[in-house]
Amino acid sequence: MARVCSITCGIKDARKKKQKAYKVETARLKKEFYENDINTRSKAAKLACHAFIRERDKHQGCICCGRELGAKYDAGHWLESGNYSAVRYHEDNIHAQSVYCNQYKGGDSGDYEKNLRNKIGDERVDRLLSQKNVSVKRTAEDYREIEVHYKAKIKLL
Repeated sequence: MARVCSITCGIKDARKKKQKAYKVETARLKKEFYENDINTRSKAAKLACHAFIRERDKHQGCICCGRELGAKYDAGHWLESGNYSAVRYHEDNIHAQSVYCNQYKGGDSGDYEKNLRNKIGDERVDRLLSQKNVSVKRTAEDYREIEVHYKAKIKLL
Protein backbone atom coordinates (compact mmCIF):
# COMPACT_ATOMS: atom_id res chain seq x y z
CA MET A 1 0.00 0.00 0.00
CA ALA A 2 1.30 3.43 -0.92
CA ARG A 3 2.15 5.83 1.83
CA VAL A 4 0.33 9.13 1.96
CA CYS A 5 1.24 12.32 3.75
CA SER A 6 -2.12 12.68 5.48
CA ILE A 7 -5.62 11.28 5.71
CA THR A 8 -6.84 14.06 3.42
CA CYS A 9 -4.27 13.13 0.75
CA GLY A 10 -5.23 9.47 1.15
CA ILE A 11 -8.91 10.26 0.62
CA LYS A 12 -8.13 12.42 -2.46
CA ASP A 13 -5.92 9.68 -3.87
CA ALA A 14 -8.62 7.05 -3.32
CA ARG A 15 -11.23 9.27 -5.01
CA LYS A 16 -8.98 9.80 -8.03
CA LYS A 17 -8.41 6.07 -8.38
CA LYS A 18 -12.15 5.41 -8.07
CA GLN A 19 -12.95 8.09 -10.71
CA LYS A 20 -10.36 6.67 -13.07
CA ALA A 21 -11.72 3.14 -12.66
CA TYR A 22 -15.24 4.47 -13.25
CA LYS A 23 -14.15 6.23 -16.49
CA VAL A 24 -12.38 3.12 -17.74
CA GLU A 25 -15.39 0.92 -17.00
CA THR A 26 -17.79 3.43 -18.57
CA ALA A 27 -15.66 3.58 -21.72
CA ARG A 28 -15.58 -0.22 -21.89
CA LEU A 29 -19.35 -0.50 -21.51
CA LYS A 30 -19.94 2.24 -24.09
CA LYS A 31 -17.67 0.51 -26.60
CA GLU A 32 -19.36 -2.82 -25.98
CA PHE A 33 -22.78 -1.23 -26.42
CA TYR A 34 -21.94 0.46 -29.73
CA GLU A 35 -20.23 -2.66 -31.07
CA ASN A 36 -23.50 -4.54 -30.58
CA ASP A 37 -25.99 -1.74 -31.24
CA ILE A 38 -27.92 -2.54 -34.41
CA ASN A 39 -28.46 1.12 -35.36
CA THR A 40 -24.77 1.95 -35.01
CA ARG A 41 -23.73 -1.13 -36.95
CA SER A 42 -26.33 -0.46 -39.66
CA LYS A 43 -25.05 3.09 -40.18
CA ALA A 44 -21.44 1.91 -40.29
CA ALA A 45 -22.31 -0.79 -42.85
CA LYS A 46 -24.14 1.75 -45.01
CA LEU A 47 -21.22 4.21 -44.86
CA ALA A 48 -18.70 1.52 -45.80
CA CYS A 49 -20.87 0.19 -48.64
CA HIS A 50 -21.52 3.64 -50.09
CA ALA A 51 -17.86 4.61 -49.77
CA PHE A 52 -16.95 1.52 -51.80
CA ILE A 53 -19.54 2.32 -54.49
CA ARG A 54 -18.33 5.92 -54.75
CA GLU A 55 -14.74 4.76 -55.07
CA ARG A 56 -15.63 2.02 -57.57
CA ASP A 57 -17.66 4.34 -59.81
CA LYS A 58 -15.79 7.62 -59.37
CA HIS A 59 -14.60 7.74 -62.99
CA GLN A 60 -17.97 6.84 -64.48
CA GLY A 61 -20.86 9.14 -65.17
CA CYS A 62 -24.17 9.28 -63.35
CA ILE A 63 -26.07 6.02 -63.87
CA CYS A 64 -29.26 7.99 -64.61
CA CYS A 65 -28.27 10.89 -66.82
CA GLY A 66 -24.71 10.02 -67.83
CA ARG A 67 -23.37 13.44 -66.82
CA GLU A 68 -19.96 13.71 -65.20
CA LEU A 69 -20.21 13.23 -61.45
CA GLY A 70 -18.16 16.16 -60.20
CA ALA A 71 -16.82 16.50 -56.66
CA LYS A 72 -19.96 15.45 -54.82
CA TYR A 73 -22.11 12.50 -55.81
CA ASP A 74 -24.21 9.81 -54.18
CA ALA A 75 -24.29 6.05 -54.11
CA GLY A 76 -27.84 5.64 -55.38
CA HIS A 77 -29.99 2.53 -55.25
CA TRP A 78 -32.05 1.41 -58.21
CA LEU A 79 -34.41 -0.61 -56.01
CA GLU A 80 -35.03 1.49 -52.90
CA SER A 81 -32.90 0.46 -49.95
CA GLY A 82 -35.67 1.11 -47.45
CA ASN A 83 -38.20 -1.12 -49.18
CA TYR A 84 -36.03 -3.98 -50.44
CA SER A 85 -33.78 -5.25 -47.66
CA ALA A 86 -32.44 -8.22 -49.65
CA VAL A 87 -30.77 -5.96 -52.23
CA ARG A 88 -29.89 -3.05 -49.92
CA TYR A 89 -26.16 -3.91 -50.02
CA HIS A 90 -26.13 -5.64 -53.41
CA GLU A 91 -23.45 -4.03 -55.58
CA ASP A 92 -25.52 -4.44 -58.75
CA ASN A 93 -28.26 -2.35 -57.14
CA ILE A 94 -26.07 0.61 -56.12
CA HIS A 95 -24.26 2.94 -58.50
CA ALA A 96 -22.78 6.42 -58.56
CA GLN A 97 -25.46 8.99 -59.10
CA SER A 98 -25.42 12.75 -59.32
CA VAL A 99 -26.87 14.48 -56.29
CA TYR A 100 -29.44 16.08 -58.58
CA CYS A 101 -30.73 12.79 -59.99
CA ASN A 102 -30.67 10.99 -56.65
CA GLN A 103 -32.05 13.65 -54.35
CA TYR A 104 -34.12 15.90 -56.59
CA LYS A 105 -35.40 13.44 -59.17
CA GLY A 106 -36.43 10.83 -56.61
CA GLY A 107 -33.43 8.63 -57.32
CA ASP A 108 -34.28 8.08 -60.97
CA SER A 109 -34.44 10.56 -63.78
CA GLY A 110 -36.06 7.90 -65.96
CA ASP A 111 -33.04 6.16 -67.42
CA TYR A 112 -31.61 4.28 -64.41
CA GLU A 113 -33.00 0.88 -65.45
CA LYS A 114 -32.08 1.29 -69.13
CA ASN A 115 -28.54 2.39 -68.27
CA LEU A 116 -28.25 -0.32 -65.63
CA ARG A 117 -29.19 -2.99 -68.18
CA ASN A 118 -26.52 -1.59 -70.51
CA LYS A 119 -23.95 -1.56 -67.72
CA ILE A 120 -24.47 -4.96 -66.04
CA GLY A 121 -26.74 -6.82 -68.47
CA ASP A 122 -30.33 -8.01 -68.50
CA GLU A 123 -29.61 -11.22 -66.61
CA ARG A 124 -28.16 -9.46 -63.55
CA VAL A 125 -30.94 -6.85 -63.53
CA ASP A 126 -33.57 -9.58 -63.72
CA ARG A 127 -31.83 -11.40 -60.86
CA LEU A 128 -32.10 -8.22 -58.77
CA LEU A 129 -35.79 -7.98 -59.57
CA SER A 130 -36.34 -11.59 -58.52
CA GLN A 131 -34.65 -10.91 -55.15
CA LYS A 132 -36.37 -7.65 -54.34
CA ASN A 133 -39.36 -9.07 -52.46
CA VAL A 134 -37.29 -11.27 -50.19
CA SER A 135 -37.26 -9.88 -46.66
CA VAL A 136 -33.99 -10.01 -44.76
CA LYS A 137 -33.67 -9.37 -41.02
CA ARG A 138 -30.06 -8.49 -40.17
CA THR A 139 -28.32 -8.60 -36.81
CA ALA A 140 -25.59 -6.31 -35.51
CA GLU A 141 -23.09 -9.05 -36.42
CA ASP A 142 -24.45 -9.14 -40.00
CA TYR A 143 -23.94 -5.40 -40.31
CA ARG A 144 -20.44 -5.68 -38.84
CA GLU A 145 -19.58 -8.30 -41.48
CA ILE A 146 -20.94 -6.05 -44.25
CA GLU A 147 -18.87 -3.14 -42.94
CA VAL A 148 -15.68 -5.22 -42.78
CA HIS A 149 -16.36 -6.66 -46.25
CA TYR A 150 -16.68 -3.26 -47.91
CA LYS A 151 -13.75 -1.72 -46.05
CA ALA A 152 -11.60 -4.58 -47.32
CA LYS A 153 -12.89 -4.06 -50.87
CA ILE A 154 -12.03 -0.36 -50.71
CA LYS A 155 -8.44 -1.26 -49.85
CA LEU A 156 -8.29 -3.52 -52.92
CA LEU A 157 -9.31 -0.73 -55.32
